Amino acid sequence: MRRALLVAAAAVLVAVPAARANGDPASDVLITNQVYIGPEVPVPQSDQEQLTKTVAAANDRGYPIRVALIAFTGDLGTADSLWRHPQDYARFLGSELAFVYRKRLLIAMPSGFGVYHGRTPVARERRALAAVPAGKTPVELTRSTTRAVRALAAQQGIELPTFEHKSTATRDRLLIAAAGVLFLLVVLVPGRWLRRSRAITPEPD
Repeated sequence: MRRALLVAAAAVLVAVPAARANGDPASDVLITNQVYIGPEVPVPQSDQEQLTKTVAAANDRGYPIRVALIAFTGDLGTADSLWRHPQDYARFLGSELAFVYRKRLLIAMPSGFGVYHGRTPVARERRALAAVPAGKTPVELTRSTTRAVRALAAQQGIELPTFEHKSTATRDRLLIAAAGVLFLLVVLVPGRWLRRSRAITPEPD
């Protein structure tokens, strides 16, 4: 009998971590982090950094918020029945995090945004979010989530800084460099070639 109890207890200890791992991934990440983006979501690093920096700036300036970006059904783990229901998932995730975090929570899905703040009414926040269309692709969703965080903070009179999009900055630098090379080719090279051709052209007798 004692051996059977030990076996049963060991089975429970093994099953609990497995169930936790297959549960709601965002609830594990947002215990300590401000932003959850699924590990398989194909989003450029620059867009992820824009979102995380914007969320960090909001928290630093007195607007506490954590964000879960749910681009695919798999990002919900075993809570996949809440796919396309961001407001319901916001309440669900908020209740899971309540033992460590009870402040504002933003959910982003291709179907829209959801917001939860414990027992605090969120009608005002939902009106602000209604003016921000949620992106349908992972990249568009990430960028629209950044805009949503800015809109929510602005509603409280908090202006968040803008962060340079690295890919755009690199592209601009490449365009400037290309323009400089083109200028050299079009203006300087023909002039030098013309002077050289004149120098080697024999004068008529």
